[in-house]
Amino acid sequence: MSCSASTVNKVTTSDAEPSADAPESFPSGWVLIGERRRWWAPLAGVGVLTFVFFGIYGAGTFGSFFEDVAPWPSSLLLGALTAGVLVVAATLIRNARYPQPWVNLDTDELRAGRRTLALSTIDSALIPSDPATQSEILTLRLFAKTARVEIILRTRKGPRLDTKSTQVLAEAIRRTTITMPTSIHDPSGKFARYNFPGHIDLDDTLALVQHPPAPGKPLPASW
Repeated sequence: MSCSASTVNKVTTSDAEPSADAPESFPSGWVLIGERRRWWAPLAGVGVLTFVFFGIYGAGTFGSFFEDVAPWPSSLLLGALTAGVLVVAATLIRNARYPQPWVNLDTDELRAGRRTLALSTIDSALIPSDPATQSEILTLRLFAKTARVEIILRTRKGPRLDTKSTQVLAEAIRRTTITMPTSIHDPSGKFARYNFPGHIDLDDTLALVQHPPAPGKPLPASW
């Protein structure tokens, strides 16, 4: 009888142990997912040589428009300035379209820029990588009907989310309704990965957040 009680005791103690990925309690209030993002963060995965090549190409291309206004090398400088302004403007617009999220697990809400929405309204997740196995910067986009957000999960330097952000984001994703999209021609979703490239379901989204693959490793969208 004492042996049975001891066994029950051990099983109960073992079952009560928390999982390594789940904290005993989550932070209260609004939590910023990841470190505060600088405006140029989406360009973090672009290599120096790529920047140099497109910088020279852009300067030469846009500089040709100024040849009648300013002689060389002034036209080249004006071309480089124009290319730089366009890159900055495009990046700022992109950041406005895909803001960095804040999560409040107390109220089951996510804040995207000036919009606040229930976690349950988030119904789609996307990896905007092409090709999916080669990109050095790994981002995840979450979509609802009224808002969208983007999270940088990994750069060439490694994972970008700290432990707290990872745990809060993972729990937030568990409370969403993320599913693979379907079409009228494929209501069962059998060919969803081909019809909606880059989209992933809730389980794959959770796995991606908790354990982002290294550059060159397969991602859920390419499995």
